[in-house]
Amino acid sequence: MQILLVTEPGVDGVFRHVEALTSFLLERGHRVHLAYSDVRGSDRLTQLVAKVSAAGGRTVNLGVSNAPGPGDLAALLKLRRLVLEARPDVIHAHSSKAGALARALVCLRVRQPIFYTPHAYYGLSCKGGLKSLLFNFIETVLGRVGTTVNLSEGERSFAANTLKIPQARLRLIANPVDCLRFRPADASRRLEIRAALGVPEDAILLGSVGRLAFQKDPLTLYHAFAKACESMPTLWLYHLGDGELSGECVALADQLGIRSRIVRQTYLSEPLSFYQALDGMILTSRYEGLSFAVLEALACDLPVILSQVPGNNDFTDMGLSHCWSAAKEDVDGFADVIGQWALDREMSRPSNHRQIAESRFSQAACFGAVEREYEQKVGR
Repeated sequence: MQILLVTEPGVDGVFRHVEALTSFLLERGHRVHLAYSDVRGSDRLTQLVAKVSAAGGRTVNLGVSNAPGPGDLAALLKLRRLVLEARPDVIHAHSSKAGALARALVCLRVRQPIFYTPHAYYGLSCKGGLKSLLFNFIETVLGRVGTTVNLSEGERSFAANTLKIPQARLRLIANPVDCLRFRPADASRRLEIRAALGVPEDAILLGSVGRLAFQKDPLTLYHAFAKACESMPTLWLYHLGDGELSGECVALADQLGIRSRIVRQTYLSEPLSFYQALDGMILTSRYEGLSFAVLEALACDLPVILSQVPGNNDFTDMGLSHCWSAAKEDVDGFADVIGQWALDREMSRPSNHRQIAESRFSQAACFGAVEREYEQKVGR
């Protein structure tokens, strides 16, 4: 098959999904074309574009951001031109901007089957207000176009019950994780990574990764971490990511007096070393699709602390041996479960996290299900 993948972000979880899906499809013998944007780019996006081109696929830079803008019409016409030139059998868009552009193609007489993976609807934030109403309305209207691939039961339930997207247009297929790539480090490698970060040998290192934005709620993370530090003098935080709340995070860390116990990095081309340095992983998100970061943490057999929100609830309901949770925005709740996690470390209980990652979230199972959806649409 010839498959056109469309993505707006070139970094973070959505991009890693697209990057991994591209590799899977190429290995399965399909030809992949790529429409992308370098507005939120990375070195790995550059590498992916080169990889697709080297394999004979066509590429186009749409040059759009995740917000509506005057360049969206030009991007739509670029995307239609690519469809006419590449003649893909299916089109699969990832994230809200790419999903809007790809599904708008039906207005330009594009007839190929269209798939859309939202990677967490904006409306899951429960923010309310005009913006949420607008985004929900757009998703409701465009949800009648093509097939929507939801990554979690929480996301699928929102699509069906709030957005009123017909059940026949919804598929539930989880994010996968590459367990060959993401795996625990041995003790010497772990010490080596931590020493390079300047983390003391006796530190208990909690990690969090994600865009510094409203969705990920890093400010609750910092408040909870500061509160937990009051009774845990060896607790440190390794925080990976960048975004519009970066300045507020720095100011808050100074205000709370915790900046000396936070290791901050904005980006890692290869995030494996991040997970291999940690003792545990925390995600304080207000909503999720199905977090790549949590899956990668499970593959590295890490304990996880999660917010009780759609997307994350799929993890808390699957019988993980070392999983704690707190309500979103609950500083005291997160501080408390950080303490519970720290005490549990002394018990040395066996973990089932990597086993669950391998058995339930393999690329063969998850991306294989996506591939079968493509084949059904094109009659193969």
